[in-house]
Amino acid sequence: MNMQRRHFVRIALGSTAMVSLSGCGLGNLAGMAGRGGGGDWSSIANSFRNVLDKAVEGVAATQESLAMLADALGLKQEAAVMRGEAENIKSKGTSFAASELEETTNKTADTQSRITEKLAQAQSLNAQEKAEIGKALVNYAPAAVMLALAAVDAASAIGDASSAGTPSIQDGIEIVNLATEIPVKGPAIIQFAKLSVQGFKDLGAIAKENDIAVPATDDMPDLGKL
Repeated sequence: MNMQRRHFVRIALGSTAMVSLSGCGLGNLAGMAGRGGGGDWSSIANSFRNVLDKAVEGVAATQESLAMLADALGLKQEAAVMRGEAENIKSKGTSFAASELEETTNKTADTQSRITEKLAQAQSLNAQEKAEIGKALVNYAPAAVMLALAAVDAASAIGDASSAGTPSIQDGIEIVNLATEIPVKGPAIIQFAKLSVQGFKDLGAIAKENDIAVPATDDMPDLGKL
């Protein structure tokens, strides 16, 4: 193969690669080859991967805790819904869509409201009910803390990503994909975290009124400014 033909093959292969990237929905990123991102995308991506892992674990644990509370209060249908939602997020893992998290947030909020109302209206709780509620809150506490910490990290990732510039192909396709997820999944994670934290506080306050021990959450960050 002569030099002119080798040069033509290199151009053809490069063009094919760019067309493939465009076909994957990466838009004009192919044209950015040779231009690096404006920030440390590797660190941002690593941080957000951890956020996603914590979110999946925290969401599932919150919903499983609510299922335990619902069972203790005789809300069997609500318990089944929460267990189904918990299994769903665990099966999807970090590949969940932001819209899916928003949908499960709404279902969780509805169940949480029913549980809170039922617990607040309870005239008296027997020893077994108190024990089951206490056990559920022990399960709930670390989930709320985990999600609160994930929300803080998600907010940081959103801010860092917005000022980091657009990642280039040289940063890696995984990072390019994460860059598109941060501004949509990040806010959804924060929304669920706020729901989980407030739910734990509300339920914990009512539990204390019924002489049920509530786990301390001193390491839970304040999400008021997020």
